[in-house]
Amino acid sequence: MDPRRALSFGAQAQAYAAARPTYPVDAVRFVLPVHARRVLDLGAGTGKLTSVLLDLGLDVVAVEPDDEMRAHVDPRAVVLKGTAEDIPVEAGSVDAVVVGQAWHWFDRDAAMASVRRVVRRGGTLGLLWNLLDDSDGWPRELAEHIGMEDRLSFAQTADNSPYDGAPGPWRRQLFHHEQAADPDVVVANMASRSVVIVLPDAERAIRLDRVRELVPSGDFALPWVTDAWVSHFS
Repeated sequence: MDPRRALSFGAQAQAYAAARPTYPVDAVRFVLPVHARRVLDLGAGTGKLTSVLLDLGLDVVAVEPDDEMRAHVDPRAVVLKGTAEDIPVEAGSVDAVVVGQAWHWFDRDAAMASVRRVVRRGGTLGLLWNLLDDSDGWPRELAEHIGMEDRLSFAQTADNSPYDGAPGPWRRQLFHHEQAADPDVVVANMASRSVVIVLPDAERAIRLDRVRELVPSGDFALPWVTDAWVSHFS
């Protein structure tokens, strides 16, 4: 984990909230136990995943360390300042912990110990990543230009197990979806990425100008794949 990148997102919280895609409902249901009632969104960011959980009728606790990111989380949730390594809720108080686009930033051993403390027996740990579908065309050029790590081609070729110390075997499923977009949305999306945020100002501006040149004009569909993993607590 690069601490500078991990802590960079607050500088682009508005762009993150406005331009990052949501998560498909089917992917979110995949990582939850059927009996789920109270769910914890860990590393909630601006609450993209939190809102999907709330719309499913769940009681949601959203935990996020960054003040600027946390300010965007849906107020229907219980929103707490905290970290994955020291989750600020009672032991055995949630049916699932879900993590969207954040597990790779955690100290995974410490985070897993904290998750084990708060999840009830029969619960789940669900990990989700929205990956740009860079199978072809300009999305591939875009991913190469930005140096995106959350892209479908990387997920298809890497050793993909997200953590060896999970409570049970991992189950995985991919969910294809699209985001209504235009050049401004794509530029804001790329501006919200840590690999871009940490660049010097002049270099970041040049990089984002090139993004605008790569994407189509007008309105279009931006292709994503949600890479969903779930492990069950016995």
